[in-house]
Amino acid sequence: MRPELAVEVEEAPSIPVRLEKVRPSALVFPWEVAALGAIILASCGHLLIKAGLRSAVLTTPAAGGIFARLVHYLLHPAVAAGLGIYGLGTILWVYAVSRRSISFLYPLTALNYAIVTMGGKFLFGESITRGRWLGIAVVMLGVALMQLSMQEEKR
Repeated sequence: MRPELAVEVEEAPSIPVRLEKVRPSALVFPWEVAALGAIILASCGHLLIKAGLRSAVLTTPAAGGIFARLVHYLLHPAVAAGLGIYGLGTILWVYAVSRRSISFLYPLTALNYAIVTMGGKFLFGESITRGRWLGIAVVMLGVALMQLSMQEEKR
């Protein structure tokens, strides 16, 4: 007969483990950056499309219908680049909307009015009336109020 081997096992002291919660939003691209990027890229895309169209109109073939003109415009490098930039802005917009409510985000796109109007004035020499500037100021005030409402919702 073999003698039984008895092994005494001590309990290991318990070590408190602290698991920190990781917020999913801490691991993702900030929605604010996506929304601002979408607004800026959309505005830049519009302005680049306008610049390309100004150039493309000068080289439009005299003969040809509306389809031929559209193809000519769309194939102009600045117009194509403007559409691409606008498309990137749209991708950022989709992401921003996936993170926040559309009823809050959509009014922020009104910033495009101001950016594109200023671009029209300074890049293309367009005349902007006082009434239009006043309208843009009202829009900016509305966007600021929207931001304030978000701060109230957080409380």
